[in-house]
Amino acid sequence: MRKIYINLSKSIKWRFPVYSELRYPVRLSKKMNLPLHKTLLFLHDIIVVLFAEVASLAIYYFYYDDLKSDYELIVGAGIILLSLLWFIAENNLYKYQVVLNRAAHVTSLLKALFFSLLCVIFLSFIFKIAEITASRVLIGLVYTSIFGIFLITRVTLAPAIYFWMVNTKRINRNMLIVGIGKESMQRAQYLSSIKNSNFNLVGFVDDGEDELYEDDNNMVGKIPVLGTLDDLKHIVSRFRICDILVTANYQSVERLHDIINHCKTTNRTIHIASDFYSIVNEKIEIEQIGMVSSFRFHPPRKLYFYHVFKRVFDVVAASMIIVALIPLWIFIAVLIKLSSPGPVFYKARSIGLNGEEFMMFKFRSMRAAASNRIHQDKVIKMILKNEPTTKIKNDPRITTIGKVLRKLSFDEFPQLINVLRGEMSLVGPRPNLPYEYKHMADWQKKRFSVLPGMTGLWQIKGRDEVLFNDQIVLDLYYIEHRSIKLDFEILLNTIPVVIFGKGGG
Repeated sequence: MRKIYINLSKSIKWRFPVYSELRYPVRLSKKMNLPLHKTLLFLHDIIVVLFAEVASLAIYYFYYDDLKSDYELIVGAGIILLSLLWFIAENNLYKYQVVLNRAAHVTSLLKALFFSLLCVIFLSFIFKIAEITASRVLIGLVYTSIFGIFLITRVTLAPAIYFWMVNTKRINRNMLIVGIGKESMQRAQYLSSIKNSNFNLVGFVDDGEDELYEDDNNMVGKIPVLGTLDDLKHIVSRFRICDILVTANYQSVERLHDIINHCKTTNRTIHIASDFYSIVNEKIEIEQIGMVSSFRFHPPRKLYFYHVFKRVFDVVAASMIIVALIPLWIFIAVLIKLSSPGPVFYKARSIGLNGEEFMMFKFRSMRAAASNRIHQDKVIKMILKNEPTTKIKNDPRITTIGKVLRKLSFDEFPQLINVLRGEMSLVGPRPNLPYEYKHMADWQKKRFSVLPGMTGLWQIKGRDEVLFNDQIVLDLYYIEHRSIKLDFEILLNTIPVVIFGKGGG
C-alpha cells in the first residue's frame, strides 16, 4: 500500500485538532525528575510522618510527662523520618503497580514500617539515644499513627485521587509509539483498552521497517501515523509528547540502538518493550506502563552531587577497607608465594572510562607465564555468539590458592588501589581487556561511558548465568538509572555473593 506521510514543515498547518489541542501538558518536578503527582505523594509522606511524630509526642507527654532530652527527641524523629522514606522507596511505594493495588500497597507499607523500626532501634542502641530506647510506648504510638494515617490517605484516598486526576485530564502524558508493525499495533490496542491510564496515545511514527498501513488514510486502526523518524522532533514538539514507546523487535540490536539514539535527541523518556531487554524484566522489578514492563532511557540528568558523593565515598571506603584488610592481604601474599613461583600481584591492561586503557591490579591466581590463548578464544566466541560467561572447568593454569581466591572474589581486592587512583569505582560496569573491547559492537561499548567498577548490577543479578548481551543490557540499565541509592543496593547485595561465592570458578 501507499505510504503517505504528514508534512511537518512549518509552512503547512496541522489538521489533527483532537490531538493538537490537548489542554493539560505533563507537569514535571525538575529537581526530582518525578511527575507532579509522585512529587506530591513524596511530600505527603514527609508531612504524615512529621505529623504522626508530633501528635504521638503530645499524647505521650500528656499521659507520662517523663521526657527529658529535646535534642535526643529531635535526632530520633529525624532517624524515623529518613529511615521510613528510604524503606518506602525501597519497597516500591512510588511505583504505579504498588500504589494502585491496595493489597500490594498494604503489604509493602507494612514491610517499610517494619524495616524502618528495626533500623531505628539499631541506630538508637549504636548512638545511645536513650529517649528512644527507653520509650517503647512512644515508638509504638509513632508507628501505629503513621500506619493508621497512611491506611486512610495513601491506601484509600491516593488511588481514588489519582484516578480522578486521570479521568479529568489533570495529569496526562502524551505518548508516541515508534514502529507500525504487529508488535506496535498490539501494544497500542492494549494501552488504549486500559482504563484510568494517565498515558494518552497520540499516534505512531514509521520506523522505516517496511511495514504497511491498514488503509491509505495514514491510520493504524483508529490511531494516525504522524510521520517518519526524520519528523520525530517536530512531532514531539507539536503534540507535546512526554513518552516515546519503542515496541518493535528489530532484526539486530544495532538497529534498535540506532532507533534509541534517534529518540534520545528529543530529550523525552524512552520506553523500550523489546526482547533484547527481557533480562531487565526478569531480574529487576521495574515500573510498568499500564501493566506493561519496559526498559527506560530517561532524559539527561544533572549528576554533579552524585559524582562528587560517589568519588568521596569511593576514596573513604576504599581506604578504610585496605587498612582493615592489611593482615588478610599479607596472609594472601604469603600463600601465593608459597603456592607457586612468581609475583604476588597480577597486572593487566584494561579498558575503562571512554575506552581509555589503565593497569588493573589483582592477586595472582594463575601460574606465572601461563598461556592465555584458550581463554581469549573462549571470550571472543562468547562475545561474537552471545554466550554465557562460563568459566573454563578445571583450568590447569589456576593454582590451588588461586581457586579459593577466585571463588571468594578475594583476588579482586587489589582493585581498591585502582579505585583510589580514580581508574575504577566500587560500583560500575566491569572493565574489559583490550582484546574483548576490540570485538565488541558499538552499542556494547556504551558501557564504558562511566567508570568501571569492582562490582555491578549483572554480578549480583546473574553473574555467569546470563548471556553476554544481557550483561551489557544490565550495565546499560545501571548507567541510565545510577544513583546513590542504587549504588548502595548493589554494594549490600554484593556481600552475600562474595560470602557464598556465587558464580565463582
